[in-house]
Amino acid sequence: SDVRKVGRENSAGECPRGGFSLLLVLVVTALLSFAVYSFSHLMVLEATAASETLQQVRRRRLAVSGIELATAAVRQRSTGRTAPQLELQLDDGQSAQVLLLQTLPTAGAVRQPGLVNESSRLNLATLPLQLSRRQQSRNRLLALPGVTQPLADAILDWMDEDNDPSEFGAEASWYLSQSPPRLPRNGVFQDLHELLQVRGMTSELLYGEDHNANGVLDPEENDGTLTFPSDNRDGVLQGGLYSMLTLVSAEASGADQSGCIHINDNDLAGLYDRLQTRFGSEAALFVVAGRMNGINWLDDLRPDEGEDMETRRLERLEQAEARLNAQLGLNKTEGGGQASSSSRGGLLLTGRPVFSFRSLVDLFGGEGRATVSGEDRLLRSPWPSDPATVSRLLPEFERAFALTAEPVIRGRINVNCAAAEVLATIPGISESAARSIRSLQPRGQRGLTPEAGSVAWLLSRGLVTMGELRAIAPLVTTGGDVFSGFAAGQILGQRPVAVIRFTLDAASQTPQLLQLDDLPVMSADMLGLQ
Repeated sequence: SDVRKVGRENSAGECPRGGFSLLLVLVVTALLSFAVYSFSHLMVLEATAASETLQQVRRRRLAVSGIELATAAVRQRSTGRTAPQLELQLDDGQSAQVLLLQTLPTAGAVRQPGLVNESSRLNLATLPLQLSRRQQSRNRLLALPGVTQPLADAILDWMDEDNDPSEFGAEASWYLSQSPPRLPRNGVFQDLHELLQVRGMTSELLYGEDHNANGVLDPEENDGTLTFPSDNRDGVLQGGLYSMLTLVSAEASGADQSGCIHINDNDLAGLYDRLQTRFGSEAALFVVAGRMNGINWLDDLRPDEGEDMETRRLERLEQAEARLNAQLGLNKTEGGGQASSSSRGGLLLTGRPVFSFRSLVDLFGGEGRATVSGEDRLLRSPWPSDPATVSRLLPEFERAFALTAEPVIRGRINVNCAAAEVLATIPGISESAARSIRSLQPRGQRGLTPEAGSVAWLLSRGLVTMGELRAIAPLVTTGGDVFSGFAAGQILGQRPVAVIRFTLDAASQTPQLLQLDDLPVMSADMLGLQ
């Protein structure tokens, strides 16, 4: 009885201790299980992140390959024939694609493959700033939508070297009175975003709907007036002045090509010899005599025609000044040539030339007087100015001649791909003419169609007269060797896409990247991809 009583007491006392131990074991087991689970989950996340990082590296490498593809095409002057979309097979068997895009589309929008020729935009860095040319530069800016006289003058004042404000402009005195105070650069803009510092410029005018200037139609840029900025909610990114302006447009001059004739070389004897060898004595005599004495064109614009009468008046004054300086021996030598003191074809080559060809269109239809073998003669161009002849020969002249010894020509506007708003900035091209040119553009880059190879198609299509073509020819081109765009890389079957925004300069012998910006990872749906 006593034993049973003690047993019952022991049992009663041990039961709570045994239950507590069991509970403790369960808690410890749960904690260890949770720790193992957490560790396993963390390792899975780490592995997933590492895998995704690796995939993103591969996608970015695909995008970089697109830039390399564009570089090779630009170096070979074959951008019009470059496939803007390529499918590849990766070493692990996955399929991928590389895309070159002018803009980043939204889902459902039509993609614009290829690259943007920077020569399709107005180059602010090449606008003349001297007082004698200021009105022409102002007029070119005023042709852009939304630009007023005060804004145009303020842009020019920001770039010129002096601190004297233009008629409607602003200089240091105005900027220093602002909060915060600042100074105009008195030099070329470092980038287009700097335009926001200019008096009168707004982000709405500069960027349009693309308020953050990333080239992407973000949700807040396609929701009407719900959020800033205001937009028309049409699913298309409407750019502002930023899409019409550039600072980097340029093209190779051809001066470094073997056998290319520098037509404005001051070595007139050497110029005559090279011309005679390639084009005959008549052509050599006309060109060299024209360089010495000037050339006139019967179909040239009258002084009361066009919008740029002041520019033509100044050009005549400059030619007169050049002739006077030539007589006084004060002209500077261009292209390293020396003053001539010999004779060719009965033409006495003395002094330095007074006339330079502004464009190769000047070769057609001109005439000038010269003393040849002691006789005063009227020399006419061997190349008539009819549209058929100009269309046939101008592409050949562009391969044969260089206008300058400099390797690069900057700022000419490509009439094959420029928007109507940009075409209207060319002096002598009205808004209606710009729209006509835009509607009839060959829509190609160099080499796509025969007529797209030179600006002569403007004449053959009846869009300009010969006199008008000669007037605008120094400012227009069908070339351009600086391109911008977006390179996208996608591994097929995966939604993320790597995108790089870049600007490529191939105007010199060694192409270089002027801009390379990695954009945030985008989804295939955002870009309308499968």
